[in-house]
Order: sequence, then C-alpha cells, then structure tokens
Amino acid sequence: MKLSDKEIERYSRQIVLDEIGFEGQQKLKNSIVTVVGIGGLGSPITQQLVAMGIGRIRIIDRDVVEISNLHRQVLYGDDDIGLSKAEAAYYRLKRINPQVNIEPLTLSINDDTVDKVVTGSDVVVDGLDSVSARYTINRACVRLKVPYIFGSAIVTTGSATTIIPNKTACLECFQPSLKDEEMPKCGTEGVHPSILTTISSVQVSETIRIITGKEPNLANKLFLADIKKLDYDKITIIKQNRCKVCGSNADLSIKKTKRKLIENICGREGKSVHIISPKEDLKINLDYLNKIIERKQFKIIRKGELGTTIKYNEQITISIVSSGVSIIVGASEEKRALEIFSEIMIDELKINPEDIDNEFKRLVQFN
Repeated sequence: MKLSDKEIERYSRQIVLDEIGFEGQQKLKNSIVTVVGIGGLGSPITQQLVAMGIGRIRIIDRDVVEISNLHRQVLYGDDDIGLSKAEAAYYRLKRINPQVNIEPLTLSINDDTVDKVVTGSDVVVDGLDSVSARYTINRACVRLKVPYIFGSAIVTTGSATTIIPNKTACLECFQPSLKDEEMPKCGTEGVHPSILTTISSVQVSETIRIITGKEPNLANKLFLADIKKLDYDKITIIKQNRCKVCGSNADLSIKKTKRKLIENICGREGKSVHIISPKEDLKINLDYLNKIIERKQFKIIRKGELGTTIKYNEQITISIVSSGVSIIVGASEEKRALEIFSEIMIDELKINPEDIDNEFKRLVQFN
C-alpha cells in the first residue's frame, strides 16, 4: 500500500531523515511487527512503533494492569487498573495513531502458542520478563527465520541485541541454561523507568533498521547500559557451533514439552499470585462468563472486552482474560487457586463436574 497525502504529512519529519526517507516510510507502513510483553519495555516500544507508522502491530500480554505498573508502564493510567493489558494498550495506541492496525492477544508465551505469535512477523521485539518465554520466542524465531530484538532491564541496568536467524548468535548462545526462579525480579529488586526507555529506544532503532533494509547495529553485539553511572558499552557475542538452537546440529523440530497449568509468580502487595495458563486458547465468551459470575454472586471489579476482574472474597481476586489465562491473587497455595479456577470456569467451559480433572489434564498437559 502507498502512503496517503495525510500520512506523508504525518510522517514528514521522518521522511526527511536519510535514515528512513520516503521509501523507508513506505516499508514501515507495509510491515508487521510483533511485540511480546506490553509492560516496562513493551509500553515505550509500542508507543514509538505506532507513532512512527508501522503498518500492523501484534501485541501480546496475558496480564492485567495493576497500580504498581503505573510508574513505568507508560501506556496505562489509573482508569486502566483491572483491565487486560492487551486491551488497555490497544485503545491507548489507537489514540496515538488510528491508522495503524493493532492486533491484541491475551496469550501466554509457550510451545503451544508461540507459532501463532511469531508467524507472519517481519520482526519480533522482546518486552518479556521471563527467561523461559524468551527461550521459547528465540527458538521459534530461529526456526521460522524471523529477526528477534532481545531486550532486558532490571534496577538501573539493561541490555539489548539483534538476533538474525542463520547469521548471528541466538539468545542461547550467550545466555544458556538460565532459570526463571534464579533471576532477579522487578517486584523485589525494582526498576528505574529511565533504563526502560533507554533499552526500548535501542530496540526500536534496531527494528526500524531491519525493516528499512539496513544492517542492524547490534548484530553479534550486546549493548549494555547503566543509567546510574551513565555507562554505555557494546561487547562482541559469538555464535556457538554447539548451540542447541542455532548450532550445526540443532534440532528445531517442534517439541511441545509437558508443562504445569499453574505458575506461582512474584507477589503483589504481600499476596501470593498464581497464573493459570490453559494449553490452548479457550476463546472465552466473556459476556456469558460475566453472567455466570453474577449468577454466582461474585462482585465484578472491572469488566472489559478482553478480560474480567472479580472479587472472589475479601482476600482473593481473580482476573480472567479472553484466552482463558487466569490470574489469582491471594490464594495461599496452588491447590486452592485451581479450586477457584474450576469453580469459576466450569460452567463457561461446559465441563461435566465428574470429568473436570481429565479435562484440565487435556488442556494443560499436567506433568
């Protein structure tokens, strides 16, 4: 599609840049970018890409907006608390640039969903906070030959690199064998908003270079930043021949590993948080689900098009997004969280109570 007169005026300050130009702006309009994670990094990444005129952006996040997000996740405000991040981000981004096609998805990133997330993308940009999800994206991008812009940040430090399948080192070449439970979390360590905007801007710059046909600056380079000391550096990273993802003997056939239905993540306001991720996109009918919730006399705190947040009791809240991913805050243990999930969802999923254990096993492939 060609640029309209209105678009030429809108992007005129980019079109005059040698770095982009008219032809480059046309390429931006005809591109598809996927941003995985619309939190601290994903918020400024998507703001910049939408404002710059990317034609289509796929945004993926399973979470809901909470008050502790607001100091750094700049897409959201007080009015968004309790909404699905994908939904709140969609409406905010549409206000920034209504000419961009935005596809919001409420999926968890795992072996069962990753191909839907990556397929068709010109570039995938990382806004994740999970090592396992990053490994899943990295493997899919290498297999599907889609460039992947890695980024991470914690406290006052951050890093970024550009992964080009078959040409550069992949994520597991320089960050192998990491485990989520061993990594620092922003909920306990904190994160400075300035490092997020620094790293996200570098990621956007690399994305634009790839789309406009230029060599990325961070191919086989890891950008490092520390805004506390205002130190910046680039180091060389090397493609590993024995890498299990991109090495000479790598096996990239799809192997959907068994995984647990439920994760216990960093607490909120001193309460435990469990996230339940069904094996497949359940495509929840939220209108029907809300009627079930009201019939069961639970209080709906926030009702949106892609998710519902309810007050289960004085201690427990549950947010359910359209994919079926459910975030249960305040349940003391996994067993209790699963009981609440089944109580809320059993009618919507039309499961015979006698079959619920087998149905959950089918959906989530219990170990």
